[in-house]
Amino acid sequence: MTINQSKQFCYRIAHIDNLPLILRDGLVSKKQINYNDQYINIGNPSIIDVRSTTEVKLPDYHTIGDYVPFYFTPKSIMLLNIQTGYQSPLVIKRHPSEIIVLRCRIKKLIELPKWFFTNGQANTFITEHYNDIKFLDQIDWITIQNCDFKKTLADNDKPRRYQAEFLVQNHVPIEYIDSIYTYDEVAKNRVCKALEEYKKELIVGVQKLYYF
Repeated sequence: MTINQSKQFCYRIAHIDNLPLILRDGLVSKKQINYNDQYINIGNPSIIDVRSTTEVKLPDYHTIGDYVPFYFTPKSIMLLNIQTGYQSPLVIKRHPSEIIVLRCRIKKLIELPKWFFTNGQANTFITEHYNDIKFLDQIDWITIQNCDFKKTLADNDKPRRYQAEFLVQNHVPIEYIDSIYTYDEVAKNRVCKALEEYKKELIVGVQKLYYF
């Protein structure tokens, strides 16, 4: 199985303990989050700070921090750092069962008022920003689908291209989430219980391929 072989999806990871907040409010940008101790941040705080002041390369799109980011693969470099503890203590090491993968369809997300996507890590100087899906062919799909982000002498730009993003301004309502995936059955049962409690219906599955 090749991840995102159809090039239809984008993915976001979250701590499973944040699921009740997501089911209640949808996905919100870092600037919108105000949950204090309730919200478990699994990202790199230094990158979040940079993005809050980095302008989108499109007129009147403001800063990258105004957007909810997705990758075109669930197996992000950040997920690898989280699972291995590579950047600990800056990024806390966590077992994959603590992490859920939220999958969205690109054709659904483009119905939202403002969005853009990139051909590499959004806050990198050489990365291009687009708001027309005809430019999706600018993404390095082969590198992404092969989970191949290791630098080589011939290509040291691979990690940047691998981190191409799809970003939605401020808020992604829960109905725009296609499905949720977990590492194991225990985590899946937790997700199903939360969906039942919040009276939401979403596809839920166990997919170890989405983890390292």
